[in-house]
Order: sequence, then structure tokens, then C-alpha cells
Amino acid sequence: MYYFDANIFIFPQIYDLSIESAAKAKEYLTSLTEGEIKGCTSTLTWDEIVYIVRKVGGKRNSLKAGTKFLRFPNLKIVDVDLKIISKAQKLVETYSLKPRDAIHAACALIYCDGEIITSDSDFDVVEEVKRKF
Repeated sequence: MYYFDANIFIFPQIYDLSIESAAKAKEYLTSLTEGEIKGCTSTLTWDEIVYIVRKVGGKRNSLKAGTKFLRFPNLKIVDVDLKIISKAQKLVETYSLKPRDAIHAACALIYCDGEIITSDSDFDVVEEVKRKF
């Protein structure tokens, strides 16, 4: 199972698919939808999607994006609980990650054996995380 970072859901919605990162993100989402790979993400991802899409595309588009995310096929959405935040705290202390990145990394480590799909190279400093993109 792979952990899907928020940017994988955001890029295809705010960028033209002629942009390589948006097209690649769309490919991963298609693989998830078709059941070719298994994936999960955290409840934090909803916040990031709705916030960024609203900022770029307005309220109406952000509401659509939030609803689409909540209904995404074959996606497990995991809670950000004390276990995750405690792991995130350790990651911030060890690797100086930003808090949101630390939460995503913690979820990847706890739920997906450190396998994360993201274009964000900030995760590369975390030795236990294996970034795919």
C-alpha cells in the first residue's frame, strides 16, 4: 500500500495535464481508481485539497474537490490521531520537517511501511521513507 500525499490529488485539479507533474499524479490516481495499486491518505489531505483549490479556483471548485476526494474509489482515509502526531513530533525533531510533512510522513510510516507517492523532495531527508514519483 502507498501513502498518497496531498499534492497528488491537487496537481491534476490546478494544473493543465500537459505539465509533467500533473500528468504523473493523474496516472497514480488512475492506477488507484482501477485497483492496480492500493493507497491511503490522511484526513489532513482533505484540508490541503480544499484550501489550495479554493485559493486557486474559488469556493465552488473547492467544494467539488472536497466532495470528489471523500468519494475517491479504493482510497483509505486514515485519522490523524495521537499516535500519528507523536510520530510526527519525533520526525520534526529528527529531520526538521515542516509539521504537515511530518504528519504525512508519520502516516506513511505507520500505515504504508514508509512508501509514499509525492513529488515533494522534502521527504527525501527521512531515511525510513521511500518516495515514489
